[in-house]
Amino acid sequence: MRTTYAIVVGIALVAGCGPRQAEFVVPELPPYPLPADVEQSLATLGSECDVLLVGETHGTQEVPAAVEALLAPLTKLGYRALALEVPHDQQAVLVAWATGTTVEVPTFFANPGPDGRGNEQLLALVRSALRLPYQWKLICCDATEAELGRQMRERVPKDAQGATADLAAKLSFDDMIALSVQRDAMMANCFAAEREKLPANSKVLAICGNLHARTADHAPADSPLKAFWPSFAAVLQRDHPNWKMRSINVQAFGGEYFNGGKVNKFSARPLDKVEMRQTTKGDWDWELNLPRATTATFLSPPIATAPPNKAM
Repeated sequence: MRTTYAIVVGIALVAGCGPRQAEFVVPELPPYPLPADVEQSLATLGSECDVLLVGETHGTQEVPAAVEALLAPLTKLGYRALALEVPHDQQAVLVAWATGTTVEVPTFFANPGPDGRGNEQLLALVRSALRLPYQWKLICCDATEAELGRQMRERVPKDAQGATADLAAKLSFDDMIALSVQRDAMMANCFAAEREKLPANSKVLAICGNLHARTADHAPADSPLKAFWPSFAAVLQRDHPNWKMRSINVQAFGGEYFNGGKVNKFSARPLDKVEMRQTTKGDWDWELNLPRATTATFLSPPIATAPPNKAM
């Protein structure tokens, strides 16, 4: 189960394993060639909400590239901030790098973890969004490694020591699920606090793992997905009922993605062209379906720390 696996791995390793002071060259990000009808549907959807959530399978080039293609039309609609599933202690240095104040790349990207989030396509997207002509603000709303480490220590034997990943291996699967749900609530609280700092009426585009972006829970009672609720999006809906929020689940029908420290293949299904459709009884409001995805690339090799054996 790809989506569940991604959340459990994210608990174990939020940030990289140490700072690195190298100077990196980050290539420009070509926008994804969205068909005109799909781009129009996305713009129409964006006009109808204050917060637009893009749920992804981490570790592809296509999701950052698709958002790159939307920067111009969404800016015209009042979008002024990009929110990411990146530890919030990386926000200041990421803003400084993206705006050219420093050449130091945040650790999350300079020394990426195994779940595919710290890729250079996302880094290039941040640079585009924060610089002219858009000059968006940035919200990094994920929990930090230190915060998750403290939560893990509350659930392991008192004499347990070690790094966050080492502690994760000592947790039961039920504990990992509980921490995942707790992490989603922390993400929602951080997001809401950062949105309060934006100019009035600023709309926000957020990219996160697809389970985090679920705005509904239609999983059967015996499904493992049932335990991963409420999601990040659901907590935002509950705590901010006045926000107009919609979610998009981006799915690839073939190709590859990077997660779990390796390149994985999507299940190949026939799809000739990009399509977008509204869901009536789905866990997301809309689906954006791509024929293929390409595995993300990284500034340095992702650390190969394995997830806990109990991860799905």
